[in-house]
Amino acid sequence: MISPNRTHERKSFFKYMPSSTAEIVLSNSTLRWSSPVEFNDPFDVPRELAFDITPKEIQIALVDNLVNLINNPPEDPRGLAPKIQIIIQVLKQNPTEELKRELIGGLKDEVERNSPAEDGLLAIKQQWQDFLPNFRILCLSEHYDKASMWYHYADKYSGVVLEVICADELDSAWLAAKKVEYPEEKPHVYTAEGWAQLLLKPQEEAVKTILHTCSCTKSPDWSYEDEWRISSFKRENEAGLVSDYKVSKHELGNLYLGPHIHAEMREKLILLAANYPNMKVFETQIGFDREFKFIEKQG
Repeated sequence: MISPNRTHERKSFFKYMPSSTAEIVLSNSTLRWSSPVEFNDPFDVPRELAFDITPKEIQIALVDNLVNLINNPPEDPRGLAPKIQIIIQVLKQNPTEELKRELIGGLKDEVERNSPAEDGLLAIKQQWQDFLPNFRILCLSEHYDKASMWYHYADKYSGVVLEVICADELDSAWLAAKKVEYPEEKPHVYTAEGWAQLLLKPQEEAVKTILHTCSCTKSPDWSYEDEWRISSFKRENEAGLVSDYKVSKHELGNLYLGPHIHAEMREKLILLAANYPNMKVFETQIGFDREFKFIEKQG
């Protein structure tokens, strides 16, 4: 039976980690979710919203968008913020040029005065700063054999890669994973025009757009990772910037030991792997062709 929470067709993902983290994972049947503050790429989930954009720029872009809506009111305004919907309905009932001029004049006067967007933008920025330490993301990959990822995320080849199984019968959290996008052009939320368009949307939709864009888009430089992400929030009794959440023993699949893993840790992880019914252990070697060789451990 397919879980109603499944959003993709993948059977599994892979998690790169240091061997010390793998010991915790296999000892406790947990996976580590991290705040974006912990991420290695400072250009990943932004630490500050609307960086290098002034409230005045957003206000001007917002007025331009509102003027366009006034001059060209949409047939169906339901995708707009409630206050904007009211303006559109009034215009439809009284579509006079005089009313349009009055509304546009009022908007332009608003820009000339001290922009009310400033306080709102500062409040949103502060909320984002407060929000980031409590946000939790689990980062997974489609691949277990990427040399650069072994180097960056698996402690320079001395860590491991762990398979994470998408089990419908267990309603695995990663059934809802979202694929990270790597757009060539800067996403709209990083521009004044983008913020103006967000302010025209209902608040809930705008927040969803910000969350998705900021947590599931990265620079094209990182596209080789083929990353997927699941997001959550720190629980009330938790502290710090990481959370170890329980998983079923049936949700953890194959374990790939790095070619430089320390002998003592290797033996510890092999013993722990025996507790997981779907887990086979593979030794990783680097061949003369500079390709990884994964050899299943027997016995």
